[in-house]
Amino acid sequence: MRLRSTVTIPAGSAGLDAALESAADAIALSLVDASRAVGALRSAALEALPRIAAAGKVALVAVNHPRTRLLRDDLDAIVTPLLGGVLLPHAVEPQDVRDLAVLLREFEYNRGIEPGAVRALPVIDTARGLLRAAETAQAAPRVAGLVFAAAAYARDVGARHEERGSRLAYAQGAVVAAARAFDVLPLVVAGPLELLHWSQCGFSGALLPDPGGVTAANAAFTPTRSSLDRARSASETFEAARAEGAWVARAGHDVVDAHTARKARQVLDHAPES
Repeated sequence: MRLRSTVTIPAGSAGLDAALESAADAIALSLVDASRAVGALRSAALEALPRIAAAGKVALVAVNHPRTRLLRDDLDAIVTPLLGGVLLPHAVEPQDVRDLAVLLREFEYNRGIEPGAVRALPVIDTARGLLRAAETAQAAPRVAGLVFAAAAYARDVGARHEERGSRLAYAQGAVVAAARAFDVLPLVVAGPLELLHWSQCGFSGALLPDPGGVTAANAAFTPTRSSLDRARSASETFEAARAEGAWVARAGHDVVDAHTARKARQVLDHAPES
């Protein structure tokens, strides 16, 4: 799943047209808005899915937390073959993801959708969630990434939020490490000004508040030529070793195992389109 740039907008927002016209990899529609009727948000999200698919973008929907008792109806409204994944805000423990996964599997089965086709993207926005981020990344095979919501996390721990600086360095590093350790994407909720900073911290994509930062995000999170060359070399070296019956390959001073090869393929998946 290629998610360098994801424009996040409320379902039914007038901003959908601009997001569709942008070069964003994905559009995320939010159902998480207590000030609006949830039924109207669901209907608007469902109506938008064909337009997002027609634009060649990944369709994501931010759903309500399982303990709100709104999640089942959210999924009932939006799970179709056009839905690429769901964002799960306030993922504080692995069970939150497992609850989501059980419901997704039910709707996929009943609607003839390939099991696991709808991916899960838990949002890490609290200290509790951060401490269990590695477990959350492994909670279900359909987890495609971890999303670090820096501003929400800062509020939770009583810190001053700055996109650049050392205040949240431990948290952002922990999310990146948990995601990379278990072969899922580390993503960040970010404004347009510090995208290069986030990419240099190890994140592979950003959730943006509007299309204005899409071009910068695509540039920041597209692997460099040298990164692609290293990834291609690691992948080919590992495949050659496997063909000879080995599970670990040598590449110069580096050891290339199955985990390293999977990370290399992640990099190649974010290569510029030819």
